[in-house]
Amino acid sequence: SSSSSSSSQTSESPADDTQNRILLTSLTTAMGTFSIFLMTLLFGVLHTSCPYCVFSAACSIILAQLTWIGGCLPESNSSGSEATITTTTTTISKATAVSSSFALATVTAIFLFVGTPSADIPSSGGSSSTLLASAAAGSTTTTAALNGKAALYSPPPITTDSSQQALKVAKSLQSLNAKMYGAYWCSHCFDQKQILGKEAFETYVQYVECSKDGVNSQTKVCRAKDVPGYPTWEINGKLYPGQQELDELEDLVNGLVK
Repeated sequence: SSSSSSSSQTSESPADDTQNRILLTSLTTAMGTFSIFLMTLLFGVLHTSCPYCVFSAACSIILAQLTWIGGCLPESNSSGSEATITTTTTTISKATAVSSSFALATVTAIFLFVGTPSADIPSSGGSSSTLLASAAAGSTTTTAALNGKAALYSPPPITTDSSQQALKVAKSLQSLNAKMYGAYWCSHCFDQKQILGKEAFETYVQYVECSKDGVNSQTKVCRAKDVPGYPTWEINGKLYPGQQELDELEDLVNGLVK
């Protein structure tokens, strides 16, 4: 009786192992495919860097490669007609599972890409910027959408009050004809505005919207200036990419003001 039970468990083991191998291959294939999409979005659309994202994507892609190269997919060891049937069944299972995972990852990637606001970032380089701001911003469409035209988006409102230091720095920036290039969806652009505060930024700083679907878009100006990423400051004719802390802006301005 115990011998029969042990024999039954042993005979079921290969089937379970085959299923697990196919599921593992499908999962790692989906992870690798989706990671490639995310890296395309990170470097091709956002033009920014994210070491943790790259590390995570690399791990997923390497895992997918290992499952394929390392022979994770099961192979039949049977012979004769049984081998033909088993091999055919296993091959169909492999193709179905892997194709399904690849298709699911691809469809998800396309859905996210289509649902993502147009970043319209210049192609010249990278700075810190992220699509997460489009959700956090609560961007509003203009009445153009109601008239059948393309919807335009406004950046989120500045909610912080300006300090005396921020007002002083902003006035100095104005005297240097400073401009800040950004995009409505860019979280670091929003953070930069928050650092200066509502009064200082809106009164003294000239903001240039670079996203083509943003309100008052000046995409051509951004391209002509070869803006490397968002936010980028143009102070006294020179570009300074990246978010600047208030003290950094003050040091920058003091070095230029005579």
